[in-house]
Amino acid sequence: MRHKHLVQTDHYILPVSRLRNRTTIAFIVITNSVGNLLLALGTRHLPAFDPAALLSYFGVALVNGWILAGIAVLAVSMYAQLAMFTWSDLSYVVPMTASGYILTAVLGQVFLNEAVSIVRWAGIGLISFGVLLVAETGPRTVHEADGPAR
Repeated sequence: MRHKHLVQTDHYILPVSRLRNRTTIAFIVITNSVGNLLLALGTRHLPAFDPAALLSYFGVALVNGWILAGIAVLAVSMYAQLAMFTWSDLSYVVPMTASGYILTAVLGQVFLNEAVSIVRWAGIGLISFGVLLVAETGPRTVHEADGPAR
């Protein structure tokens, strides 16, 4: 039985619109990158990591506003990613969200004064090329036992 919300192209079945798919990926990428930026900003206010004082270190980290904000934003990002797994393959979602490496590098340069070398940019470029290849495939290839992919 075919559902109205399913569109079949080749051997992929697309259960959601491309707009919803792309919007969700963009949301995951942005929230993940911003969350990691907030964590990085927070760690600038922490003492040097000492494995012998692990509990003390985590105690200091968990009262840091930047780190708490970063954890909250990353939790929202993870929730969106979990939602996306309900209509897309793992092998699609994770590579597609790797496009966040571009945004993360830019945020590191702008807000953390990081010097991103040409070698790093080349690596990010290679990853981005891989994202473009994955984007050419459908988001779902797994077929349920009783019918088409969800």
